[in-house]
Amino acid sequence: MTSWFGIDAGVASIRMIDANLPRFSQAVQAVALAVAFLLDARLVVVAVGAILVLAALGGPRWNLLAYLYRALPLPRGPKEPAGPPRFAQTVGAVFLTVASITLFVAARDTAPWWVLGWGAALLVALLAGLAATTSF
Repeated sequence: MTSWFGIDAGVASIRMIDANLPRFSQAVQAVALAVAFLLDARLVVVAVGAILVLAALGGPRWNLLAYLYRALPLPRGPKEPAGPPRFAQTVGAVFLTVASITLFVAARDTAPWWVLGWGAALLVALLAGLAATTSF
């Protein structure tokens, strides 16, 4: 069915991805950010944030964790819509961008350094871990 403007009025094609890919990516993010906090490795926050920015902008073709997932001999899952994981990556990218800037600009051991820096990074780690383990 075609609309007045020559645009297909049918259901738009929905981009599908392997259902295990977001879970793998979220598990890696959660572990990396938790270890970064324990070791005070602020550059890991920047690296995970950059990976999420690329993934949010370009989807699986720009997602470095997707390349790692495909390179490993892991079982493949059923297909699921890419929209919800991509939204979660966008939210994580925003939070980790704020965290990265704060961790390097704010004075160490001040309230903003802890709340906006490590607090935002640990919130992403918590939500990524929850999503990885519950498929939420």
